[in-house]
Amino acid sequence: MKKIILTIALIVPVGVFIFLRFFGKNEFAIPVYHESGVESPSSRCHRNYLSPYLVSDSLLNTMGWTGGNAIILTDSSRSVNVGLKRLSGEFNSEVQLIFPVGEVKELSEIYSCDLLLQSPWTAVLIDEQRRIRGYYDPEDREETDRLIVELKILLKQY
Repeated sequence: MKKIILTIALIVPVGVFIFLRFFGKNEFAIPVYHESGVESPSSRCHRNYLSPYLVSDSLLNTMGWTGGNAIILTDSSRSVNVGLKRLSGEFNSEVQLIFPVGEVKELSEIYSCDLLLQSPWTAVLIDEQRRIRGYYDPEDREETDRLIVELKILLKQY
């Protein structure tokens, strides 16, 4: 009797594993931000936001966007660079890192009105279709981990 129970106890988990391996499907989706429009833009942003919201081509081209998935960063401090080293080790040239340059007032408007960045986020992920896919704080290790996982998901989708 003990042998039968032991055999069943071993076969059931193996059977579940095999069933899930062949018939299960693990899929994760990362959100598309502002798909139904921009709900509450900053009071100083006097823009007419379309639905779904896409970052403008002209802005991205001005920043040097090449048309693929991109991460736009507003901070280049040392602690952010540590997270970026991990990121570049994972993705090499699959993702473009953009550090906008310009006057502080102009950049501040771009960050809050065009990229819709809010504190504490200092990075935004934009997919190749110009949709915002996430906001991150690369100084925080957990946020960098989340960014890496979401990039892996995004790159696998396309």
